[in-house]
Amino acid sequence: MTVVELIRRGTERAALLFGRAGRDKAGNVAVIFALVLPVLIMVTLGGVDISRASTVKMNLQDALDAATLAAARSQFTEDDDITEVGLNSLRANLAPFSDIELLEGQTSFRLNPDTGAVEADTRVSVDTLVADIVLPPYGAVLDDRLPVRARSEVLRSNNRIEVALVLDNTGSMAGQKLTNTKAAAIDLINRLEAADGRSIETDAIKISLVPFSMTVRVHQGGTNTPPSWMSNATTHTGGGAWNASTNQYSMFSTAIGRFTLFQNLGTTWGGCVEARPQPFDIRDTAPSVGDQNSMFVPFFAPDEPDRNDYPNHSTWTGWQYEGNNYRDDGRPGSTATNPWTSPNVAQKRADEWFARVRNTAKYVNTPGLNTGFGPNKGCDLQPIIRLTDDYDALRTAVNAMIASGNTNVPLGAMWGWHTLSPNAPFGDGRPYNSERLQKIIIIMTDGENVMTDNTSPNDSSYNGLGYIWQNRLGITSGNDATRRTRMDNRMDHPSDGNEDLCGNMKASGIQVYTVAVQVDTQAQTLMRRCASSADHYFPVNSASGIGAAFDRIAGAIENLRISR
Repeated sequence: MTVVELIRRGTERAALLFGRAGRDKAGNVAVIFALVLPVLIMVTLGGVDISRASTVKMNLQDALDAATLAAARSQFTEDDDITEVGLNSLRANLAPFSDIELLEGQTSFRLNPDTGAVEADTRVSVDTLVADIVLPPYGAVLDDRLPVRARSEVLRSNNRIEVALVLDNTGSMAGQKLTNTKAAAIDLINRLEAADGRSIETDAIKISLVPFSMTVRVHQGGTNTPPSWMSNATTHTGGGAWNASTNQYSMFSTAIGRFTLFQNLGTTWGGCVEARPQPFDIRDTAPSVGDQNSMFVPFFAPDEPDRNDYPNHSTWTGWQYEGNNYRDDGRPGSTATNPWTSPNVAQKRADEWFARVRNTAKYVNTPGLNTGFGPNKGCDLQPIIRLTDDYDALRTAVNAMIASGNTNVPLGAMWGWHTLSPNAPFGDGRPYNSERLQKIIIIMTDGENVMTDNTSPNDSSYNGLGYIWQNRLGITSGNDATRRTRMDNRMDHPSDGNEDLCGNMKASGIQVYTVAVQVDTQAQTLMRRCASSADHYFPVNSASGIGAAFDRIAGAIENLRISR
């Protein structure tokens, strides 16, 4: 009902009462009416101002709730600072209501140290619309103003949050995409640091950083002493003898541990790893020496066969090299144009290739090895940062990220999970399903999973999955599309009933956010399926959109720290 309607109805009722009183001949009725009339008028016309005060109360409560939320989201813990933020917001929220006077001296915002809540009280005064005109004495009592109060409370939640930042550092990220990713990641770290500072909970927020490409650098390296969760066993896949019936996919001719190979070369492990064999590649099962497949092995790029041993055969005619020939093969070559005689020329060529690749004896002290040449080739990533609240270390690591190598999203995501897990290799995460705990993983990529097919007998480039013939994908050959599909399916299978990485993470209570930057339709579908929900998936069409995606994710995480 509008103010005009209220006045009209009040006037009509008063006229009716006056008319009846005028027609009534009984003196006592006239006396009673004269006494009651002011009260009736005050009740009737005062209802207009009461109705208005009720409307103002609702608007004031909304404005104060929003201001208290802004104060709770600030980084401040001192009441003066919190009040400044709250008041600035409240002033802005009340600006559209010109007839409402904010009584700042009767407005306060404060932090309750026992509950972690930001509490707010305010008082405003509002012009009366009717009483001061129609019934001046009524308005005078209130000085022509109505007081309205409101109270609000926003809890700075005592929830604890663990976040893994899994960021694509492949070669295609070079340039503006990596620049924008760094800026977005640092902004997210800054915001979560501020949220952590507002909490009354110790270690309320912790973050890990996992840069990935075709491998992940899980250790600073520079050592040949295996961490407890890594294997130097000669029985491990990739470490034992090629001809052993239990280890048919080894890269070497005799049983030898990879840390031993690094030592024989006179260099040290760079800190990168291969994926574990299935099914451990998508599980956070703790490594155990009793099951070598559950252990981790170093990334070790083998020496490629010597090019100049067959100068008149056009260097292994038509076969691709990765440019990592750092040791003499220790086998004789040939200057003949056709060095392999019939029959089975193709098989003889392949056998000679693998005899050179797998020759364990050739790995002896070799000066000049580095991440561009030697067993650590491709291990030039920034090392991961384990779960921490050392925000300066996180920012430094983000700024140090470089773009290099191909894409293996499942391996990066798996190590993101390892950083959150309460299980070895790190065991830094709190136990799953702990009270007031939320684990979050953010997976960002600009590419498609790849294990490149090539024309050499290796049938692939070496990467975090070894070679294709080592069967890490459940296949020992196949074209690029087949290999990509296998990698995609290990991450998130399109059919129900198939175990996959994203499903295992979500089953452990981890919220999965995914950011897909300029990827094709197949990768978009994969990243959308992997995310915990539709609003956890962020497709980005240009480098400039990376920051906005991370900003929305940061806001969602911050909201986990606030409860109204």
